[in-house]
Amino acid sequence: MNTVGIIAEYNPFHNGHLYQIEQIKKSTGAQNIVIAMSGDYIQRGLPAWTDKYLRTKMALSCGAACVFELPASFATASAETFAMAGISLFTSLSFVDGICFGCESSELALLQEIAAFLVKPSKEFEQTVANCIAKGDSYPVARQKALCSIFSSQKEACAALLSAPNNILAIEYLKAISLLDSPLIPIPILRNGSGYHSQKLSGAFSSASAIRIKSFEEPKKFLTSIAAAVPQNVTSLLEQYPNHYPITENYFSSLLYYRLSNLTEKDKNILDMTDEIFHRIKNQFPAYAGYSQFIAQTKTKQYTYSRISRILLRCLLHIENPLFQKQAEGLIPAPFVPYARLLGFLRGKSSLLRIQAKIPIITKPADGLQNITNYYADTEEAFPGFLSYALWMYQKDIYASNLYRQVQKNALGCSRPDEYHSQPVIWK
Repeated sequence: MNTVGIIAEYNPFHNGHLYQIEQIKKSTGAQNIVIAMSGDYIQRGLPAWTDKYLRTKMALSCGAACVFELPASFATASAETFAMAGISLFTSLSFVDGICFGCESSELALLQEIAAFLVKPSKEFEQTVANCIAKGDSYPVARQKALCSIFSSQKEACAALLSAPNNILAIEYLKAISLLDSPLIPIPILRNGSGYHSQKLSGAFSSASAIRIKSFEEPKKFLTSIAAAVPQNVTSLLEQYPNHYPITENYFSSLLYYRLSNLTEKDKNILDMTDEIFHRIKNQFPAYAGYSQFIAQTKTKQYTYSRISRILLRCLLHIENPLFQKQAEGLIPAPFVPYARLLGFLRGKSSLLRIQAKIPIITKPADGLQNITNYYADTEEAFPGFLSYALWMYQKDIYASNLYRQVQKNALGCSRPDEYHSQPVIWK
């Protein structure tokens, strides 16, 4: 196996991520590790801890061959859509042979069994999910209960497996490979060290959550505190770019307030928005005191913190194109991710980018709209509206990144070029 892909956020890059890259090379003999990475916003519906270009440098300095950006519309979506986007991107990049993902369980056979079931779930399963939601459970809890009911002989193992976020993503990756009929070979690796949500540093294998928290708790001692938890190359980059981090959602509080103060019926088109959530946001808005506070204030037992967070971020970024909803539901028979935006590459690996892909590879942001238009110019008859959908998505990426850049500049004094004048990172 020559080239293996990883779908990641690197928020920020730490020793666990380095361990994954090293294990892939050791176990598969892969010469190239290709990353599909969230850009300036992450899957939990929040801005990334630092910008995508610094995180790209972290990945390249620690063994990645090249880094592509997951479009913001997908990077901020549910686990199912997030995973589908990553698998779609790697499948369209025809030089990627396999996909590696971390998981928190050694029950790999059960992961695969659950994924296979979810490709074509039974009516019994769907009814159980609906019943649980009707009783007030969130969708993740309802799905877990329904799966434990279906896999009753392995109920305890199933419950433990579905309580870990990386396992849930692993299931979605496996499911996406099947749904897209992708030739990618799945390569699961057992996670090493602290749990995904662990909030305390615990030596060499600490969680990204713990590292982020430490940056706010002890900013002056931050680099010393995390030295054991991140590769030396990452420490050097953090020393070199001290005004690029840490970014928090609360830096976006005024922007979100302005956006929600202008919420209209049209915003019911926001992906994942429901009438009930729309009216709850409107009703809770008079008590708005800040971004994170409003998420906590608006969430309920049924509507989780992450779901509310994602909806509010989509409101802020105006992710409301009806075609995106259809694409997410698999109703548009065209590439799920319509382009590959290159964020950076190793100088010695540029040959990968010359291999013919099934979607346009965008290396110069200013040329992105033209690249997409040229590539899909003849597809209107087969896929009506797809070109406008792809252009909308790219413009949304540019808007989202420029918004992040401006907040980063105002909050931390970080001066970077706007998105159209940015270039891919070329690592020595």
